[in-house]
Amino acid sequence: MFTVKCSKPFLTLLLSWLLMGMATAQSNFLYIQSENNSPYYIQLNGINYSSNAKGYLLIPQMQNGDYSIIVGFAGDQYSEYTYSFSIENKPKGYSLKLTQEGEWVLMDMVSLELIRGISSNFTPAKQSGKQIQKLSTKQTNLGIDQVYSVKNGSKIDTIVLFIPYPNKSAIRTKVTKQ
Repeated sequence: MFTVKCSKPFLTLLLSWLLMGMATAQSNFLYIQSENNSPYYIQLNGINYSSNAKGYLLIPQMQNGDYSIIVGFAGDQYSEYTYSFSIENKPKGYSLKLTQEGEWVLMDMVSLELIRGISSNFTPAKQSGKQIQKLSTKQTNLGIDQVYSVKNGSKIDTIVLFIPYPNKSAIRTKVTKQ
């Protein structure tokens, strides 16, 4: 049996070990990778997190509990999705997958469970009309001047193109036999 001298340090050690175990069990992380290496962003508890260029993101020090995140993509290519999940005493890893229907889902990397998100009312802008439009063409003794308007998102650029006539010495002529 334990003596009084030995039991107090043992109980103190046991209690501190249990408290440390509970503290580390509460500190988990969230890992998400996109299937097609597309970069994305996440909004969690009012904080924005961005994945790296290859579509990987790690959020450390997640506590046990229920979470709701918003996932979106740069360039208004896809609408934002809201996902809900729980973290309980172990880290969570998800793969962000695009379905054939064009919907993004989270797939749990351990259980392979699919979590469908709720799409926002945002609809990606559709490309409409011509992106490049020829404005004018002018011929001179030196060549042809062409002016184009190029739509790049909400910005419109003007491009002037000059095509010189070839030098007469550079033009080959066909020689016919007589």
